[in-house]
Amino acid sequence: MTRAVELETIPLYVRAGSILPLGPVKQHAAERVDEPLSVLVYPGTDRKFLLYEDDGTSFDYRQGEWLGIEMEWEDRRRSLALSVAAGSGMLPPTSRAVDVKLGGESRKIVFNGTPVRVTF
Repeated sequence: MTRAVELETIPLYVRAGSILPLGPVKQHAAERVDEPLSVLVYPGTDRKFLLYEDDGTSFDYRQGEWLGIEMEWEDRRRSLALSVAAGSGMLPPTSRAVDVKLGGESRKIVFNGTPVRVTF
């Protein structure tokens, strides 16, 4: 693929079906920020993604203290499912704001560990 660009432009190419989580800016790992987790979805094919998290300060992940959030995009249904990954040893937050974005559309959901699906 070839594309002419200017010096001020940096093109970003994303594979079809990609799920791209973006967290809020933090100054250090332990900082708590109240902003939602943004999840950008790029349609085109089915795809899965595992978001891995731990406490950010200890080695407790070695004893299974980690949280995995599985995200699965189904292109035909135009839906994204979120659930806790098998093997996760940490409890999910009581509620976590997630802003799922697809093109110009946005859906705000709350993830608390119970499987949830958002459809566009």
